[in-house]
Amino acid sequence: MSENKTPIREDEDAKAEAEKKTVSESTANTSQEKTDSQKKERKTKKAKKDKTKKDKKTKEEKKAEAKKKDKNKPKDAKGSAKRLIGYITKQKVWLVIVAILVVLSTAVTVCSSLIMQPVYAAIEDVISNGGNQDAAFAKIVKALVAMSAAYLISSVMSYAYTRIMLSVSVKTLTNMRRELFNHMQSLPISFFDKRRVGEIMSHFTSDIGRVSDLVQNTFVNLISSFITAILTITIMVIYSWQITLTITVSIVLMFVVVIVITTICSPLFKKQQQTLAQCNGYIEEYVKGIKVVKLFCYEEKSKQEFAKINEEYRRTGVKASIIGGLTSPIMSMIMRINYAAAVAIGAMRVIKGKMGIPQLVTYLQYVGSYASPIAQIASSYSTLISALAGAERVFAVLDTDPETDEGRTTLVKTVKNIMGYDEESEEGSLSWKVPKEDGSFSYVPVKGDIDIKDISFSYVEGTPILKHVSAHANSGEKLAFVGSTGAGKTTVTNLINRFYELDEGDITIDGISIKDIKKDDLRNSMAFVLQDSKLFVGTIADNIKYGKLDATDEEMIEAAKIANAHSFIEKLPDKYETNLNGEGVNISWGQAQLINIARAAISGRPILVLDEATSSVDTRTERIIEKGMDTLMQEKTVLVIAHRLSTVRNSEDIVVLENGEVIENGSHSALISLGGKYYQFYTGIFEMT
Repeated sequence: MSENKTPIREDEDAKAEAEKKTVSESTANTSQEKTDSQKKERKTKKAKKDKTKKDKKTKEEKKAEAKKKDKNKPKDAKGSAKRLIGYITKQKVWLVIVAILVVLSTAVTVCSSLIMQPVYAAIEDVISNGGNQDAAFAKIVKALVAMSAAYLISSVMSYAYTRIMLSVSVKTLTNMRRELFNHMQSLPISFFDKRRVGEIMSHFTSDIGRVSDLVQNTFVNLISSFITAILTITIMVIYSWQITLTITVSIVLMFVVVIVITTICSPLFKKQQQTLAQCNGYIEEYVKGIKVVKLFCYEEKSKQEFAKINEEYRRTGVKASIIGGLTSPIMSMIMRINYAAAVAIGAMRVIKGKMGIPQLVTYLQYVGSYASPIAQIASSYSTLISALAGAERVFAVLDTDPETDEGRTTLVKTVKNIMGYDEESEEGSLSWKVPKEDGSFSYVPVKGDIDIKDISFSYVEGTPILKHVSAHANSGEKLAFVGSTGAGKTTVTNLINRFYELDEGDITIDGISIKDIKKDDLRNSMAFVLQDSKLFVGTIADNIKYGKLDATDEEMIEAAKIANAHSFIEKLPDKYETNLNGEGVNISWGQAQLINIARAAISGRPILVLDEATSSVDTRTERIIEKGMDTLMQEKTVLVIAHRLSTVRNSEDIVVLENGEVIENGSHSALISLGGKYYQFYTGIFEMT
């Protein structure tokens, strides 16, 4: 009976089902509408965000372009000019002589045209009035002799001031270059870490080269052109202020034309220099990497890339030359119009009897020449701006704060006696000379005990490289730091020699904080063998003795034997007198590193730091070097930074760094027994990259 439903019940069920379906569909539609609305809202937000990013990018691009455009413009032209004049005026006497010679030479040249006026008058007298031809001829001869003498005197003075100015320029730039180089020696290592080598070199080449152009040429040309322009216009005014006043508009127009064209051309020529630098840079990179280029068959691609850069250089150069070339024809056109106007006005004045023909001819000579100094003054603007920009970059380096050093403890040689210690300049053992508050000193023998106490450091604020690192090494012990790339191993060595200052914690040597030790003396207590084997131009002997300039040949050979370099050096044609280039490529990379190790050995310093010192040698050579190191490290503290764990096995303490923190430390056997990260590194379970 329960299975039989009445029609009323069935209708109610159907109605309920329909209502349920309607509600469900309504809910679904509402949900769909809500989803669509959310999608639309997200899409709108994304579009706004993209637009904001695009606008921001556009602003940044515009800002970058503006910055690039203003790169070669001095920010403080007045200040740079004042400082540059300070360098130049160190030779005041010579500058005064140069200025006098320039003024006299220019005045003689400008005024020499006046000598011809009597000649024109004599010729006019002969033609118009039938004057004495012999007298006229005599005047012509005298004028020619006078002009020849004037030009000879002017040439001699010009030669004299050019030679003097060349000497002034060379001395000025030599002083500036010397001061720049000497100041760089006092700058912290962070200054060099933040700049490319090419950028630093440009201060000595490009920037000082621009200053050289200004001092050597532009300085004299500006004085000469200014005097020429003043004298020429003055003479023109004296002869006929009416004609001069008429053509003044064209004089102003010439200034405007030259300045406008110079302003347009200046960035083009700068861009041309930039593309030229790119060409030179690409060629240098290609030559240095020629082996890689050939190994990977990159020749055709290199040709295409160089052709692209070279074409950009050509295109920029042509554009700059075409626009720059407009100066001459425009100036010529203005001068000819000007000259024609001067002839016309002058002829009318002659006809009216207000001016004689000799005066007009002389005046027209000056009309034809006055534009040249004006153009020269205007065109010197870009050279001046460029030179001041170069000088400003040099001064920016000179204004960089030198490396601070507040240490007072020094490194001296002492001999112990009954009363204590006596300082000796030659003999004796190394000691720390520690000042006391009462002005006296105490002496602490240098043993090389290093204590790293809870140090933290960041190259960039907010990005810690080392976090609360502690370690200790006694004299004669080897302390090793291992870990993945970026773990902070090399940073430890940069802090020990105070290339950078600690954020927190302290490092002591023989119980003395490194902050209290003068940096030069601190570094004189350490010998370094870095990962990059740097050799200098010179002989092998020169490079080894770099560690001790007064070392004897016997000491040099002994150091080479300790580093296992003696055997391969003796096989070279010139042995220890073999010349090396800057990178030492005429010997193998491993041999270059052996020379570096010999350099450290000859220094005899109590602390030895090896930063990946054997990474460039083979396993066999590495084992031989280690034997030499065992002799070298006697009574010395050795800090080792290594990827190859075979080089640190005999270390008394091995510190494992990860993300700037000490995660393990102990001897090799203890760390292997621990079965942690070091064990994984050593067994190859985890590759140390």
